[in-house]
Amino acid sequence: MKAVDNRSSMEKRIGKKIRYLRRKSNVTLEMVAKTTGFTKGYLSKIERGLQIPPIATLSKIANALNAEVADFFETKRGRIKCSIIRKNERRPVIREGSSFGYHYEAIAYKKHDKVMNPFVITLIPNAKDRTVFSHEGQELMFVLKGNMEFWFDQERYVVKAGDCIYFDSEVPHRGQCLGNKETKVLVVIYSAQLKNK
Repeated sequence: MKAVDNRSSMEKRIGKKIRYLRRKSNVTLEMVAKTTGFTKGYLSKIERGLQIPPIATLSKIANALNAEVADFFETKRGRIKCSIIRKNERRPVIREGSSFGYHYEAIAYKKHDKVMNPFVITLIPNAKDRTVFSHEGQELMFVLKGNMEFWFDQERYVVKAGDCIYFDSEVPHRGQCLGNKETKVLVVIYSAQLKNK
């Protein structure tokens, strides 16, 4: 029960920070909806902590607010040149699985003005959801543990621990756990929009 409460707390914290940044920038939900392609209702649920946002969604919202994904996790924005996040300092975004079949942790949230957003994703076995993602930029996936089934447009690949995938992330894609054990993947998302800020 405690893990669910923690997850709910993190979702609400992220939602409140998104709302705060949106209002601070004098941006309406309608404007964010138009820029991201998400509905106003869906964005409202995220802001109220009622909807679990996948990484691609957070990235699109951040771009719409001229912000960074790191801004949703860190309250203080510092001009640090080197960020060290210890294993016990990782920020879980989604814990105990999610409707998308994975949970993920932010591993470089202290560093702002990034052109890359790195996460450690844990893919959950036997996930039912088949959502396909697409977002601006490029992405790297390095399998740390286990096996993953990876869809890239119409192609399907099986990748294992030690394998690396680098791809244009605007092409529809999805990674899914293959087998009955969790798969851990290092994911790094690069955004040209971030570079130009």
